[in-house]
Parts: sequence; structure tokens; C-alpha cells
Amino acid sequence: MRPALLLLAAVPLLAQPVIDDANPEGIVLAPNGKIRHVWNRKGIWRTGPSHPTLNALSALFQSTPTGTALNGFWVKESRTISATAFSTGFFPFYLEEILVNGKWTPQFAGETESVYFDFNRLPGRLAQPVLAREANAEFYPRPKVTGQFNGFNVYDNDALLITRANRDPWAPVPLGRALKAAMPDYEKDRASAESRLANQKRQNDETQSPANEQKLRDNFEKNYGNLRASNPSRFQTRLDSLERELRYNRDLAAKRANPQRDKDGNWYWNPIDAHAKAAARLATLSPAEAAIPACYLPAADKDGRYVAQGEFLPDTGNPQCLPLVTDNLNYFDKPRSVPQLLWVNAFGRCARLANGKLVLPYKPRTSHPPQGCPIHLRFWSELDWSRIAALLVP
Repeated sequence: MRPALLLLAAVPLLAQPVIDDANPEGIVLAPNGKIRHVWNRKGIWRTGPSHPTLNALSALFQSTPTGTALNGFWVKESRTISATAFSTGFFPFYLEEILVNGKWTPQFAGETESVYFDFNRLPGRLAQPVLAREANAEFYPRPKVTGQFNGFNVYDNDALLITRANRDPWAPVPLGRALKAAMPDYEKDRASAESRLANQKRQNDETQSPANEQKLRDNFEKNYGNLRASNPSRFQTRLDSLERELRYNRDLAAKRANPQRDKDGNWYWNPIDAHAKAAARLATLSPAEAAIPACYLPAADKDGRYVAQGEFLPDTGNPQCLPLVTDNLNYFDKPRSVPQLLWVNAFGRCARLANGKLVLPYKPRTSHPPQGCPIHLRFWSELDWSRIAALLVP
């Protein structure tokens, strides 16, 4: 997992400097006298290994007003290049110097908030739950479009995707495939219910046994037998309480060992019925029905359904039934060396959309020059996103 570097260190509150002839670089000295922040100096841009698409993307960033000025911050790119995908993470750091042997030395390290631009990497389930699995695939509800920025969809408040025209990074899951993959989960819930029922029956047998009654009566005699002669009224009260306890425990144990189809027995019947229904549906599906795209309807009552918490149905457009998808491995129809999909990974770490505009999800600190998310938002507001989209092959 890539590091998501956060601003965790406590920084003394420093006033934003007055930038004038006396302090043209906007230098602010920290209270310890050994660190200073530089608000008005041009930083540097450090890229990674050369790659044509990543070089072009970086050039678009660097050509923005913010990227050209680099005022009070510097940027490090962290690039990863493989045979099937390539990405770069942008790390904006504020300019800082420390005093070393009487000399102020720039620091090109630290902690900040990064955002990665991933090419040719399928986004997967994003914030959606996995509802069924195969050996090499996960099935999940289609991620939700939660906004648009510059005409591109943002999904699950976190991922901005730029795709090729008429291509979908997610593929519908056929009903037959979904049911087959989900059967182990239905079986797990059924096995849990059967195991719990077997335990309830053992407890019932023990509760109903003469040995259990005798044990309780022996304990009663040990604790209260002396009251028979010394305080007969109190003895009788205690004995009546014991008799009520015996009846209550027997009735409760018997009820638990024989669950009915009501709210008290749903822990057993919900998973039993769900398994039977799914197994019957799978067994009777015709080839045409098995090929219909599936959706997932969450169960109204999840009691006893710890793994398989809904049912898989034909997707007929019911808004309550969530379309089921998986990674579209057929998305890429050209060599993976060329860019075909762009995923702005963790877009939501730094941005919320308000009427199509970017808003920081938190209040930025003013104790040092801006870095991390405030810088990302400057870039994103200034970029020509049509030129970014043009990096993808048609």
C-alpha cells in the first residue's frame, strides 16, 4: 500500500510573514530558533524515472500558474512503472530550512499529503463491500457517482476517473455466476445456525435433566435448608422462587432449542431459508436466466445472516436492488504500454465537490506555508483537464 503521508506533527503557531524589502523571502523563524519556514521563495520540482505519459502529465502540472511559481513549496514525484500500469504521486512540501553548524540548510524531506495519478489500473470496488468472491475475482455493487468535476465522474466521494469513450471499467456479473460464487457464504450462515441450534439443544437437554434439577436443589438446601426450622415463612418464599426459576429455565431452554418462525427464531430460519432459496434458484436457472446481469437486494432482516446478508436477483431496474459488477478485464483492447484509463486515486482525500467546485475537506493550518491538499486543489483548479484526458488513446 502506498504511504498516505499526513500532517501529524504539532507545529508552533507562527504568524504569516509580512513580505517587504526587509523580508523579501517571507522567512519566519520557529520559536526554537533552529527551523525556519520560507513563504516567498521558488521551490524545486523533482520527477522520477522518465516515461512519456508521466512526463507529459508532469509538464501540464508544471505549466500551471501554481506549478510555474512554486512559491513557498517544492514537489516530489513518486513514479512507478510496470509492464501493465504506470503512475505518479505528487507530494507538495512547504519550504523549510534547519540550522546546521551555523548554516541554514534547505530540507527536502518531511510529511505531506500525496495524491496519485494511476494509468491503466482498474479501480476495483472502491468504497463498496465485497458481496461474493471467486478465486481471482470480487463481486460488489457498482460504485456510485457522487459528483462531477470538469465533466469527469467522481465515484464514492473518493475516485475521479477518466475513461475512454464508451468504455466501462466495471463489468456486470451474470446471475448464475453470482449465485455460484455466493453459495459458500450462504452455507457458512446455514452452518452457523445449525451449530448454534445444536448447542441450544445440548443446553436444553442439560436444563431438563433430573441431574440439573437435583444440583439446584442441593445448592438450595445447602444455602437455605437451615431456614426450614428457624424461619419457615422465609424458607417457603425461597423455595417458591426456586420452583419458578426451574420452570422458567426449562421453558426458555425448550423454546431456544425449537426456534419458531418469529422474531425470536429468525436467527435460525433466516439463514436456513436464504440458503434453500439460493440453492433452489441456482439449480433451476436456465442458461438464458443465468446470463442475465445480477443485482443484490439487501435483506430487510439480517438476524442470523452474518455473511450472506442479501439475495442475488435478475437486474430489472429495481432501485433497491444494487447492480452487481466486477473488474472489467476486457476494458483494455490496446497494448498496456499506452494510456487507456486514468484514476486519480484518493481524490477525496483532498477535495469535496460543492456545486462542481473543489472544497477542502478540512480547515488548513496557517502555521507554515501551504503544502499537501491546499496545493493539490490549486493545481486541480488551474489544470486544463481536457489536455489530461487527451493523454489517453482514443
